Order: sequence, then C-alpha cells, then structure tokens
Amino acid sequence: MSHGVLQVTIVEGRNLKDKDIVDYKQRTKTVKDTNNPTWNETFTFNLRKHQDELHLHVYDDDVVGRDSIGSKTVNLKKHVFGKGPYDAWVKLPAHLGLGSHGELHVIIQHNA
Repeated sequence: MSHGVLQVTIVEGRNLKDKDIVDYKQRTKTVKDTNNPTWNETFTFNLRKHQDELHLHVYDDDVVGRDSIGSKTVNLKKHVFGKGPYDAWVKLPAHLGLGSHGELHVIIQHNA
C-alpha cells in the first residue's frame, strides 16, 4: 500500500572531496573532473507506510572502482511531511563528524 510519492531533485554538489556521483536506489549521471558538479536530476519514489527517511550516498567514480565520500540521512517527518518542499544544502559529514566532505543541494517534496 502506497504512502504517497516522494520527489527528490539532486540539484548540485559543492566542495565535494574529489568525488562526483550520488547514489540512492537511483543514480545520477557521472560528472567528471569537478568538485562542484551540477546534476538537476529528479527521481520519484513510491513510499510505503513507515518509510520516513531518505538516505543519500555520494561516491567517487574512480577508474578502479567507487570510493564512498559520505552519506546523509534526511528525516522526512522533520523536514518534509506536511511542510511543503524542502530545499536545502545538506552537509556530508567527514569521519567522526569532524569537518565536512562537501554538500548536496536537494529539493524534496512529498505528495500524499
């Protein structure tokens, strides 16, 4: 049973630590050779009851494989459900929360 539709736009990245892909069940295109990529890609997810978090993962697209740069969980209850579009820069915390591995500009909207 569907609990609404979540529309997620990954707009751009800023100050990413030599990394360039975003991954979350769906994946943006790869933007090469920049720490400040622009994607402007929108994804739609059908939510089920009790799905109230969005997990964002950013990876470096290396010749040899993918290295994780960082991840962020967005609490949909706190920021999205019943609040209109959530348009924000979310920080990708560095290891142990010391510093940042860059930021992602996301726009998230829930339609019940």
